[in-house]
Amino acid sequence: MWMRTAAAAAILAAGGLAVPAGATADQASGPDPVQQPTLAAHPLEGTDPVSTGCHIGAHVVTSWGMHNDVYDEVQGLAQLVYSPACGTNWVNVYGFTPGNSYRVVLFDHDGGSASFETSVGAGSNDATLQKYAPGNSCVAVMWQISNTTSLFREGWGTSTIC
Repeated sequence: MWMRTAAAAAILAAGGLAVPAGATADQASGPDPVQQPTLAAHPLEGTDPVSTGCHIGAHVVTSWGMHNDVYDEVQGLAQLVYSPACGTNWVNVYGFTPGNSYRVVLFDHDGGSASFETSVGAGSNDATLQKYAPGNSCVAVMWQISNTTSLFREGWGTSTIC
């Protein structure tokens, strides 16, 4: 009995748990931990800005050229958009140069929840789904330009916007 209790104590201790002196492994395991409730996502999280009407009255917070490092030129445009009425952000992306794809990803700057992304080809534009980020909430955006033939990443960047 002592060997089984000592072995169980050693296994539990290795996992970061301790067994009180004189207790068996069954007594040391205790009840299951209480599950913390998961916060529900905001109803506008992950929705389309046009179909929800959030695009009405929205404005561009900032925009930046998507610079291709191989050819040393701007070959696309990304815009972070904010809707004061809905408290949401999304990113519009525009591709300019044939033979490339343009990808953007929008996420919480702390990486704590879902991300939304879209990609377009030359002469195209699209928007990510919305991220609920009211007021002064920070969001982060990652972008990249890739050659559609070789899949080589020709330009990329990240920004945190508050």
